[in-house]
Amino acid sequence: MERKRREIALLNSCLEVPLESQSPESVAEAIDMKFKLAAALRAERAMQSWPVTETAHPTVAHLRSGAFTFRFGYQRADLSIRGPPIYPALARHAQRSHPVYTGAGMSAIASLLTAVLRVRGSATVSLPHGVYSETRELLERFGERLDVAAWKPAGVGHAQGATSILWIDSCVPAGFRGFELLPTRDFDLVVFDTTCFSNGSRRIVHVVDWARRAQLPIVLVRSHAKLDCLGIEYGRLGSIECVGDDRDSRHAWLKQLVAETHEAIRLFGAAALPSHFPPFVGQDEYRVCTARRTAAILCNTRRAARRLSAAFGCEAVRTYQHNLYLTLTPAVPRDSAAVWRAADDMCSSLTRQDFPVKHAGSFGFDFTALDSFTDPLSACPVLRIAPGDLPSRTVDRIVDAIADYWESRRFASVVQHCATTRSASRPSIVAAVATGAPQ
Repeated sequence: MERKRREIALLNSCLEVPLESQSPESVAEAIDMKFKLAAALRAERAMQSWPVTETAHPTVAHLRSGAFTFRFGYQRADLSIRGPPIYPALARHAQRSHPVYTGAGMSAIASLLTAVLRVRGSATVSLPHGVYSETRELLERFGERLDVAAWKPAGVGHAQGATSILWIDSCVPAGFRGFELLPTRDFDLVVFDTTCFSNGSRRIVHVVDWARRAQLPIVLVRSHAKLDCLGIEYGRLGSIECVGDDRDSRHAWLKQLVAETHEAIRLFGAAALPSHFPPFVGQDEYRVCTARRTAAILCNTRRAARRLSAAFGCEAVRTYQHNLYLTLTPAVPRDSAAVWRAADDMCSSLTRQDFPVKHAGSFGFDFTALDSFTDPLSACPVLRIAPGDLPSRTVDRIVDAIADYWESRRFASVVQHCATTRSASRPSIVAAVATGAPQ
């Protein structure tokens, strides 16, 4: 609760006229208070930016939101942003470009790839096993000019003359560091989606250092709505940042790539909105708050995974290297609509028990978020559980309630029941299985 009070105080301090008595006494009150403060902040920023961004050429030279400064012409088509570094460890990197911001993480990827094809003509993208499903969907929609292949340690065998892109994804279930086994001579560019790693993660620094040693230019893409907004999804925001060496002939085309990326964003209407930039980012207090809440989320996800694995067996539970969420697989395959309905009904059931649970298709909140999800390895519908930043005892109770629901609706198998008998944390199910009671 002390951490939540610090976060609330930070949000409140960003208002032009801070509100009074912003000190919650319960988990539910803290969650509600944060979203109300976020709404007040967004309303203030929208009112400030609306007259100078939506109707005519701006009458002011600059607009500010916290540590961010904006310059733009008509309807933000040429929006230029200066603000705090996205990746603190790379802030002093001499050969990085200024970040380019977009309206979402997926629009950042789409704009970047459009620019690559504009500059290079065609490309082959090598994807890791278990890449984020929407990323794969987007890549496949580029058609013949963008060939999609899997990582191949022996060489990617890309099309003659095509630019070869190595894709690194922070959301893969396993094998994240497999890129180190690939022959770097086969690639022209590295694209790293950092969305599921904290912007201060050492893994980001490790990948950038690896690319530098391999003399490969690297582009970092990110969605900022998940981990960078203190759990309130303040606004839809994506970014693109290039790191290369102008002295290396293999990197010479990066300047043209950045220029074409700007043009793609302008023509797609994918520019970011000034009101979506969190005014609290860049402050010392923000760095402390976001680091502590992210650490709590990681611990809660590991805790939930152990508890569900003890109840249903490790085969039913899929964990991810980022530890922001986990998935629970039905014993008998169900279609996505059935899993979606189960998630929705489960949320209603748990809400009636006063648990801070919501049906949400995202993660990184202060509440537990449930939703249907496509397993990146099996491509089957599963239940995604994002425990969120909650007290550990609350997470335990929520996970037990989820397990009870999963059991009562026959989403678990007899084999999984046997795994339950080894878990002392689930006495109600243990007793039912031991006595042969109907499930």
